[in-house]
Order: sequence, then structure tokens, then C-alpha cells
Amino acid sequence: PYTTLFRSYEGGAFHTRLLARPVSVSFPAGEATWDESGESLRPGAEILLLRLLTGGTLAPPTGKLLSYAELPWGETYLTQFRGRCIQRLAFSFGNSPERFAEACASIGGTRAEGSGLSYDIPFLPELTIRLTVWPAEEDFPPAAQFLFSSNIALAFSAEDLAYCGDVILDGMKGRF
Repeated sequence: PYTTLFRSYEGGAFHTRLLARPVSVSFPAGEATWDESGESLRPGAEILLLRLLTGGTLAPPTGKLLSYAELPWGETYLTQFRGRCIQRLAFSFGNSPERFAEACASIGGTRAEGSGLSYDIPFLPELTIRLTVWPAEEDFPPAAQFLFSSNIALAFSAEDLAYCGDVILDGMKGRF
């Protein structure tokens, strides 16, 4: 029932897709690069891929999405995740729904149903992260939410999910 996040191993590297873009991780050096350009991934993204190679597991997705707090260890780091990822998303894109839609599309996101403006982001194969932004209103600041495919807890630790948020937000701003 378990699958792999990496499509193949050939040419001395493991291959997968990160934010809808093909990437390779060399073995044994462990260097992660974008296939199109050959450029190195930013350190946080590279570390995530290396952790997956050395200890990540992927169960098939169930279709259920969970908030960070609903993950097995989510309550422990929720305050940090809220500040580092959720508030950053809200204040980066909550005043510009058009820019949010364009940024999500730039990393392979597809429009999702739900309240607010939501996009499903293909973080890695079989691992989806839904981003939702509620634009600022006269009496309310912008708000945001990250929802994770229920199988993500096997692939990443609580600390890793903060890096996932960083990778997504950096990608949305064109900083791969």
C-alpha cells in the first residue's frame, strides 16, 4: 500500500516533482537540482528531499485534508507554524487575491472549492497542500489557512512542515 515520492532512479539520481517542477537528487552526494536549469534547490527544499529519501514514507492519499493542529503533533508547534507560515501567507497575499491566484498557478496550483480563495498545491507526488486566503475587509485583517493531505504525517515531521510552508511561499514569490 505504500508508494514512493520518487519516480525513478537513473543516471545516479532519484527523480521526482516538487511544486509541479521536475527535480533530481544525486546519489550518493545528495545534491538536489531543478531538472530544467540544473540549478541547486534552496537549502530548505533540499533538506526536505533528503529527509524523505532517508526516512520518509508515503501512504496513498485518502482525500481528507487536515489542518496543522489536526496532525498528530500539530498542537505542539501550532503557534510557531501560525506565525511562520499562516500569517506570512495571509499578509503576503491577503490584500491581492489576483496576485494570490497567479502565484498559486505559477507553482502548479489548481483552484479548489471552499470558502475563501483556495488552491490545491502539488507539493510532491501524492502530497497536496491546500492554501486558502480570505482577503482583508474593512474591519478584519486578511486570514489564511494551510490544509494538508492526511498522508503527510508519514512523510514529514512537524518541523519539516514549516519548511514545506517556506518552500511554497518562496516558490510563490519566484524564489526557488
